[in-house]
Amino acid sequence: MAGPEHNGYNMTSTTKERPRPRMGKQTFSQFGHKLLTFFKETWRSILALCVMGAVTAGVWTAPHTHTRLFPVTFFQESGDIVWTQFAYPYTEPVFSSLAAALVCIIIPIAIILLAQIWLRSFCDAANGILGLVYSLVTGTCLQVIIKKTIGGLRPHFLTVCQPVIPQEAIGVGYQNIMFTAEQVCTGDKDRIRNALESFPSGHSEIAFAGFFYLSIWLFTHLRIQSRYRPGYWRMVACCLPTLLATYLASTLVLGYHHHGYDVIFGVLIGILTSLFGYRMVYKSVWNKRLNAVPSCHDNHEEKETILPK
Repeated sequence: MAGPEHNGYNMTSTTKERPRPRMGKQTFSQFGHKLLTFFKETWRSILALCVMGAVTAGVWTAPHTHTRLFPVTFFQESGDIVWTQFAYPYTEPVFSSLAAALVCIIIPIAIILLAQIWLRSFCDAANGILGLVYSLVTGTCLQVIIKKTIGGLRPHFLTVCQPVIPQEAIGVGYQNIMFTAEQVCTGDKDRIRNALESFPSGHSEIAFAGFFYLSIWLFTHLRIQSRYRPGYWRMVACCLPTLLATYLASTLVLGYHHHGYDVIFGVLIGILTSLFGYRMVYKSVWNKRLNAVPSCHDNHEEKETILPK
């Protein structure tokens, strides 16, 4: 005759085993809690980013504050062009401003999220994306302010300007050959405005603010510093984003949209903001023990994880 216990179960127990919560609901609840905690810790920074974005949009739509003089001819009768570096043909850019921005945002975010298959760290993903946004928004704001207050003539400026010197127009400078766009330009007004805002290169800035940031993120998370003779593929993986950023920047020179110094200064802004953006959300940039550790609240600190070998 069977005793009080049958097949491993205690038949005399009057208490029922509580049903365990489903893994999907539990995971979703944990994710919601972490997201809420992260928002509570960073909402001031997120608000500041929104303000910075609004300022950038306002400055971008405002007219430029500088008045550029440029030479057109030695003599009105000859039509000889002075400063041929501004007389290159106009070509459509390989990447529009919107396309370049989307590429520099979507690809780094996608790689950071894909890496969470191994990292499994909400804190790392959230901080990595936040640092990317810091880099992109800050760099874009800086380059837009400089572009609107300083600017410069693009290599295709005279082609876009289509200068015609009216009889009543009076130039200044040597043999009165220096004019302003308002005096002599007859081309499309939007293209003329854009052709007066060459310095610095916005495409170059956003390319390096996004992809150089990704190179830093890969360099730290692939543990190149802390491994003995790491696999060569790690070096290649770190260099590829910077290579793509260099390609995006170089197309602007090859397409006669920017001078070399426009691109170099845009690159420097992007590198600077990517370094600052990364350090804002991780505990170090150069320290090999801390540069892959996200800056989370002590009560919600996650264990340090690394990408696979």
